[in-house]
Amino acid sequence: MTARAFDNFSVVLVDTVQPGNIGSAARALGNMGLRRLKLVNPREVLSSECLKMAASAAEIVTGAEIYPSLQEAVAQDNMVVGTTSSREREPKQRFYTPSEIAPILLQYAVSNRIALVFGSEKRGLRDSELALCHFLVTIPADRNYPVLNLAQSVLIVCYEIFSRAATSELNEHLSLAPNEEREQMFDHLRETLLQIGFLSQSNPEHILNSIRRLLARADLTARDIQIIRGILSQLEWYTREGYKLPPEKVRKP
Repeated sequence: MTARAFDNFSVVLVDTVQPGNIGSAARALGNMGLRRLKLVNPREVLSSECLKMAASAAEIVTGAEIYPSLQEAVAQDNMVVGTTSSREREPKQRFYTPSEIAPILLQYAVSNRIALVFGSEKRGLRDSELALCHFLVTIPADRNYPVLNLAQSVLIVCYEIFSRAATSELNEHLSLAPNEEREQMFDHLRETLLQIGFLSQSNPEHILNSIRRLLARADLTARDIQIIRGILSQLEWYTREGYKLPPEKVRKP
């Protein structure tokens, strides 16, 4: 069961600048029993520096999947976990430490594909990329020097998963909808809420991101997505064919 759960993890590196960091991250994966690496828009991959830092984990680098965007990289994953520094971020949702999130993710991974996402060395993950994540993880560090090297961060998160796997009793978990279906639902939700005047035309993401955080706490299955989209389609039909909002009820941008 543990091997099956490990097979469902992938590490996703976004906009990595230094190829040596890709190699070092691949070595960290290999050290902790993980094998699947995804790269989003890397500056360089198979350089001599990258392969040198990967050492015996070079096959993880050569087998890495490369994508142009994070959304495409995690489309078929059921859960997306973003790593970020909690420093200077408004606490709109809970931040987990690696030790707190590891047992949770191991249970999900029995029946679901989990993406562990790490941002660029220069800026981390953008807000739009964090919005795709169901959980956020931050690594505690000294407040005077809180930013870790990319490969160190990968190693710490993967180590907690590896170490907890030895003592965790893993059971079948509900199979969740793939992220691609969730994003299609959010696109549908945005369109419908704009039509009925609930979202501001000038800044729809302000409220939509709050809805994202709310639904991130729900274990949505493919059936759940179908139901939500069915409700949205009925709202669209009712607005188009029957009920019209009076002008004073329509929110102005």
